[in-house]
Formats: sequence, structure tokens, C-alpha cells
Amino acid sequence: MKYYIKTEANERGDHVVHREDCQFLPREDGRKALGDAASCETALRRAKDEYPEPKPCHTCCSECA
Repeated sequence: MKYYIKTEANERGDHVVHREDCQFLPREDGRKALGDAASCETALRRAKDEYPEPKPCHTCCSECA
């Protein structure tokens, strides 16, 4: 599964990780690809390379939330 992170922080200052099939996936100009990952845990670890505390989307990554 492909994962993405929203490049703009939300109102709480969080950058949120989404799966490619998420209904809340940001537009292309508002997200960065994290690549293929077997789980949201792997995607979150990758996101931490650039974003200090990425959060999982409660809709598409509920197993990590």
C-alpha cells in the first residue's frame, strides 16, 4: 500500500499520514509520498525522518491510532 503525509500541519500542528485510498487524502500539491509500506507503523517511521511527530489518519490508519 502507498502512504502519504500531509505537508501542511492541521490546526493542532500535526502532519497526518494517509493511505493512498483514503477519502481524506490531500491533493497532490499538499502531500508527500512516503512510498510503499506493509503497514502504517512503517509509514510513520519513514515520516519521522522529516516530521518530528507524524500522526496516523483516524480513518485510513486506525490500526495505528
